[in-house]
Order: sequence, then C-alpha cells, then structure tokens
Amino acid sequence: MGRTLHLTGSTPERLQSVARLVDEQLRELQQAYPASPLADLAILVALNLADEYLESKEDYQELHAAIEQRSRHLIQMLETHESNSPPGL
Repeated sequence: MGRTLHLTGSTPERLQSVARLVDEQLRELQQAYPASPLADLAILVALNLADEYLESKEDYQELHAAIEQRSRHLIQMLETHESNSPPGL
C-alpha cells in the first residue's frame, strides 16, 4: 500500500512473503470498499488472517489426532502380530 516498514524477525524472504500477502489482501479490500479508511481495512485483513489461522490450526489438530490414533492402532496391530507369531519369526 505504498508504506515502508522496517521489520525484523524471520528471514528477509519470509518477511517479504508476509508483507506481500497483507498488501494483496489490503488492495483487494480497498477495491471492494474504496471509501473505507486504511485502518479499517487493516483490521479486516487482520481478522481474515486470524480466521484463516484458526481454521488451519483446527485442521492441523484434527489431522494430528487422526495420525496419533492411526499410529496407536498400527502399533497395537504389530504388537498383536508379534505376540501371535511363533518364536524366531
């Protein structure tokens, strides 16, 4: 949006990616709501990104739980197989 900010943190490439994402979303909202102040648009971007983050976090937690459950099941199957196998196999 034409503003220069001096950021520190991640790698320069990562910061560029983050800035580009925020800039793109700000520009989209500015086109949709041209009369809105930049501060309001920035809040909307923050809310949209927070919503996406929470959705991704929930998806990750569900996936992690499914992987853990499947792993426990597979370990249990292996242990059952080992206990039922004749010695030496």
